[in-house]
Amino acid sequence: MLLQNKRALVTGGTSGIGKAIVEHFWREGAQIVFTGRREELGHNIVDNLGGKRIGYVKCDLRNPGDIDRLVQEALALLGAIDILVNNAGVLLLGDLEDISYDDFLEVYRVNVFAPFLLMKKILPLMREKRGGVVINISSIAGISPYPRGGVYCSSKAALISLTRVAALEYAGYGVRVVSIAPGLVDTPMLYMNIDQKERDKYREMMKKRVPLGRIASPDEVAELAVYLASDKARQITGSVHVIDGGTIAGRQTSALVEKKEDT
Repeated sequence: MLLQNKRALVTGGTSGIGKAIVEHFWREGAQIVFTGRREELGHNIVDNLGGKRIGYVKCDLRNPGDIDRLVQEALALLGAIDILVNNAGVLLLGDLEDISYDDFLEVYRVNVFAPFLLMKKILPLMREKRGGVVINISSIAGISPYPRGGVYCSSKAALISLTRVAALEYAGYGVRVVSIAPGLVDTPMLYMNIDQKERDKYREMMKKRVPLGRIASPDEVAELAVYLASDKARQITGSVHVIDGGTIAGRQTSALVEKKEDT
């Protein structure tokens, strides 16, 4: 098992990519504490995995006090943290002029501020024991932005930049910091604002945007996370690992821009 005896903290672990990471880490032998705001889902995951080597902590990552408590409880349960996965994220789309200051902050609180605070608290602990891995789940939106995605795209770009800075600052202590940038993944976020009856049609339409002709599963992203967290990736740090079926290799952002006439 690739993560035998490793101790991991995973945010946003109650659904989608985060849930898949929790499950794959557990199967690879890790001890895990994960978080999410939906308490019932968290306890269901613990029960489904048998309750051993896994614990759930309810946390609102928008609240710095909750983040403090999360780290304290994770350390109490695990003893130390070898792997941190900053997965939790929120999506907001809209023209820049229509996005309020409060909405902007709401996205950044989860997508940027929370990973920053968790790294700020956990990286020094990894430095002390001369080892550890941080995986920040970003997005291809942070590499190849698109219209109406200014807040989300910029937050994911900021997370990539934080990843690179942290990797450079802690490399001398044997600590690795990497980012995963998924493209389209079959999670609830993909279907935001899409009526249940329209989801199959929407999925087929979105597949056409992916050169490989399919949308990734959360398990595929989780498998990449397992590898990056393991000692097999011991020479990998400061890098962004795109998993998007070739999407941004051929994306022409200009093709997405609608020409608008002055009125």
